[in-house]
Amino acid sequence: MIEGTVHSWEDSPITGAPRVSITVANITERHRTLTLSAVVDTAFTGYLTLPLDSIRELGLVLRGTQPAVLANGTVGQFSVYAGMVTWNGQERLTVIFESDSDPLIGMAMLWGSRLTVDAQEGGDVVIEGLPPQ
Repeated sequence: MIEGTVHSWEDSPITGAPRVSITVANITERHRTLTLSAVVDTAFTGYLTLPLDSIRELGLVLRGTQPAVLANGTVGQFSVYAGMVTWNGQERLTVIFESDSDPLIGMAMLWGSRLTVDAQEGGDVVIEGLPPQ
């Protein structure tokens, strides 16, 4: 189970950002890890985004570029990396998009999980694995 809390956006007391703590590791140098707070973003269809400084700290290797549709409908090209994420007690090979935003967890990472959010300041965020179908 992965747990976190909801925090209000700086510019609006109404909407909030559900955040959880995740640990990302370099695939070939497993001792190079980074634990960080990531926003759960159900509008993001990918696995995970990280800022360039986190990617460099982990020593991740560029795997190529991939197009992605942004929230405003435009298509951008993004650098793509691979890393290992500890997810519900298991190591999971993960596609990581470079982005200049806070780290984001998307629907591909959430697939096969139940997400529960108490949508209020300080509310609980819980991600737990679903039984296989």
